Amino acid sequence: MNIAIMGATSHIAKGLVDRFLNGREDHLYLFVRSAEKIESFLDSAGRRGSGNYSVCADYREFPSCSYDAIINCVGVETRNKDNCDFTRYFTVTETFDNLAIGYLKEINPSALYISFSSGAVYGKGFSNPAGESSENRVLVNGVVPEDFYGIVRINAEAKHRAHQDLRIVDLRIFSYFSRYINLADGYLITDVMQAILQDKTLITDSANIVRDYLHPQDLFSVILMCIQAGKINQAIDVSSSRPASKQEILDYFASEYGLKYQKRDFSENRSATGAKNNYYSTCDRASHLGYIPRFSSMDTIREEAGSILSRKLN
Repeated sequence: MNIAIMGATSHIAKGLVDRFLNGREDHLYLFVRSAEKIESFLDSAGRRGSGNYSVCADYREFPSCSYDAIINCVGVETRNKDNCDFTRYFTVTETFDNLAIGYLKEINPSALYISFSSGAVYGKGFSNPAGESSENRVLVNGVVPEDFYGIVRINAEAKHRAHQDLRIVDLRIFSYFSRYINLADGYLITDVMQAILQDKTLITDSANIVRDYLHPQDLFSVILMCIQAGKINQAIDVSSSRPASKQEILDYFASEYGLKYQKRDFSENRSATGAKNNYYSTCDRASHLGYIPRFSSMDTIREEAGSILSRKLN
């Protein structure tokens, strides 16, 4: 197949690129803003020169090639509400989403478009995990910045469902972790590894939050299932086999890597998309595709963190 990957240097895209270039015969069109960054990644992953990809550093070339599938990995920073340009949630999402939909409508209606959505589509409140009947309640006359990203994702998903004649899948990712993450990203898992690498004490909130870390291989499996699904237009929550609590994560790193940490009560939420105590889903629509996750959140953490720390500590 010919597969276009938009935002091919993003964290989530790197694991997909690595796997698509690992012995498969697909041809990847890697759309990026910087050809140097993707070539550097391909070098480090041992995939450069495989001949099964084309680097495309100009999105104006997007309509000129032939694709069987388009995977939109273009992301917008959501980790911290400080110094965040919230308008980019809307403008960036719309720009690349319209590029993909325009290709399907005007050039190849039989192509599949996979868009990465987010658990944020369910809104700010995660006192309980998301379920089939969950609602995103927005105070219409009191919209706050924590609502923005969820609104963007609902808007994109609704637009996709309106195009019932097109093959479009929204894969909702709650938490994703791989060896290609930027350790400066400021998430719990990266803060943990930074503390280990710098031999510092991690200061963390006392709340025992729960996260669902999707393994790169499980995500790749879902994408292959979507490609093989034929006529499809729906949103799917993609989960690991089991989420992990923060305490479980801290205990693991303390035992295996000597992590030192202190818990404190923080009065301010750092997340730009709102506090989420139980950020995972119980929806099982993915099982209708035949998806059964192989890896738990702790499996993902052990394997991917082990790869990072073994390189940096040795």
